[in-house]
Amino acid sequence: MTSWKRELPFYIAKFHHLRQRKIEASLTNHPELLRILQRDGVLVVEDFLSRAEVQAIVDEIYLRTDLMTSRSSPNIVKRNARYLLLNPEKELQSVSVFFQSELVNGLARAYLSQRAALERPAVQLKVDIDQGSIVDFFHIDEWRSLISAFLFLTDVGPQQAPMIYLKGSHKQSVWRLEKEKEFFMYYERLQNGQYGTEESPYCGCYLPTEARRLRERYGFDELVCTGKAGTLLIFDNLGLHRASILRESYRLILSGYWMLPKTGSAGS
Repeated sequence: MTSWKRELPFYIAKFHHLRQRKIEASLTNHPELLRILQRDGVLVVEDFLSRAEVQAIVDEIYLRTDLMTSRSSPNIVKRNARYLLLNPEKELQSVSVFFQSELVNGLARAYLSQRAALERPAVQLKVDIDQGSIVDFFHIDEWRSLISAFLFLTDVGPQQAPMIYLKGSHKQSVWRLEKEKEFFMYYERLQNGQYGTEESPYCGCYLPTEARRLRERYGFDELVCTGKAGTLLIFDNLGLHRASILRESYRLILSGYWMLPKTGSAGS
């Protein structure tokens, strides 16, 4: 099969997806935050929750799960140097203050579409010191528009594996099409959160030299996403971002994707 015939389903799916995408400021009570997200692709909101509210969530994680101890529960998986407690709302009542937040959900729908919905909610724990993974390379997370939100449950400084984001790299451009096609054609994720194929972990990744050239060509500024417990981080997953290695202590966050309904045949 010729290349264009193999790639045609991607372009059709991308076209239909972009038709669904509609930015509507009226869907959020925080239009000033929406403007920052549109401009930079990343948004940091300090003091989203108080220390007391964060501590209530942390206490319930310790009380009702084994995430912080043996990590033997079937709904805990390890991926990319992180342990993920999947679908935590089933066990942890306190996390609804984040996953059902008007600010988070309103921004997601204003940025994507009123049809945007939460997927893949999790508690994430990084606890293995000096352990690297493939997502330490700059990468994109999908071929479709989506955003992620992280709520820091511990202080995240330079030594606690902060995410690094290239501001402005989320905007549609031809340079990103090859990686988006790669995602559409080859990425697969199983229901338990693990990768479905040997190739899946590498989809969307850029070599350090490739990322450096893109930064230099387009003038992307690097943001190291640190903050104290209670900080909210929201970002467009089509922007170039990478994890960093845990050097001290541990990092505990809540995370979720907000996405449009799926189109096409991608496996993600």
